[in-house]
Parts: sequence; structure tokens; C-alpha cells
Amino acid sequence: MAKLGRFIRARSISDAWHRGLNLIWRQGQEITDERGTRIRELLSMQVVVEDPYQEMIPKEYSWNEERLEEYAGQLLSGVNPGFEYTYGERLRAWSLPGVPPLDQIEQVIRRLKESSATRRATAVTWIPPVDTAKDEVPCMIVDDFKLRDGRLNLAVFFRSHDFAGAYPANLYGLARVLEYVAGEVGAELGSISTTSASAHIYEHDWDWVEEMLLGKGDGESPR
Repeated sequence: MAKLGRFIRARSISDAWHRGLNLIWRQGQEITDERGTRIRELLSMQVVVEDPYQEMIPKEYSWNEERLEEYAGQLLSGVNPGFEYTYGERLRAWSLPGVPPLDQIEQVIRRLKESSATRRATAVTWIPPVDTAKDEVPCMIVDDFKLRDGRLNLAVFFRSHDFAGAYPANLYGLARVLEYVAGEVGAELGSISTTSASAHIYEHDWDWVEEMLLGKGDGESPR
């Protein structure tokens, strides 16, 4: 039976990744997705990272700092070097045919400067006329910024979240986005929270995830 609604409050990106993997591994349901790929999945998993700027890169993660900085740069850039889409393109140059590109991050900054209590500092990556007709569509759908008590917090919604392979890179890049917006607004850096409608581990990652969790004394075979 599908497991819904799990919550993690973590001190860092590394802490969140390890705890999230452990939760999916122990409690996730095994399903086969529309591409015929087996996954372990938890639905509606929320993770709050209280300080995204300490332990930003898990030591077991395959990406190094240089690659993560490159990914973060793509999130902050509206230039698409030739991919089906990039998050940066959707955030910095959201557009429809015949409509001038919209920089949603600059609109977020404008709203936050106009009112520190705004609930409208939101950016979206989904373009219905485009994405409903495609198979390769954004996983990260909404980035929402809230400025409270001088701290800027970021809440993100993922429709689909490769927790083993993508979560650390996603959070590293989002931390740089939060850093940029906070700097423009003059706010202190706050938390990043993610809600993952489907938080999952792909079958091709099961072996190393199991080995890593068992090495920490946290593992439990899903089979």
C-alpha cells in the first residue's frame, strides 16, 4: 500500500539526504512507473533543511563541487544551451509563443522589496500548453519565497523527485538561488523545504543505496 505524508526536519543537505533515503528505503512502496522502471516510492514527503549552507555536499555523492556550481549556475541563468528545457530557462525566461520572456526571479525580488509580508513571491516552471504535450517535463514545479523576521525561506514543490541521484544537486542549486534572492532583497538566509509528490529511488541505485545505509547501520532490504 502506498505510504503518504512523511516529514523530516534536517540540519543540513547531507543530513536530509541520508534521512530521506533511509525513510524511502524502509517505508517506500515498490512500483513500476510508466517507463517500465522499478522504483521505491513515498508519496508527499516533506523535508525541511534548516541550514542549507553547512554540509552542502554529502561525502558519498557522485557530483563534486565544480559540477554542482555549474548546475547552480544553470538554475540562475535563462540561457538554454540546447536541452529540452532547463529550470533556469523556466525561472528566468518563462515564455509562450508570441509572449516576451518573463524573468520570474526578478519579479519575486520586486514583490519582496515592495512588501516583506507578501505571499505572492512565487515562480513556476510548468507551461501547460507546452508540457501537457511532452514526455520530458520539469520535475520541480513551484519555487515560493517567504520573508519573515528578516529571514528569507524557500519552499519548493516537486511532482517527481529522484531522491538518490538528484536531491543533493537540487538542494545545492536552490541554495544558490536563495542566496542570490536574499542578497538582492537584503535578507538573512533561511531554510529550504521541499515537498515531493513522489520521492523515489530508482532500481539502478538500489545496490549502492543499500550498501551506504547498511554501512551507517540504517539499512533494511526492500525485498
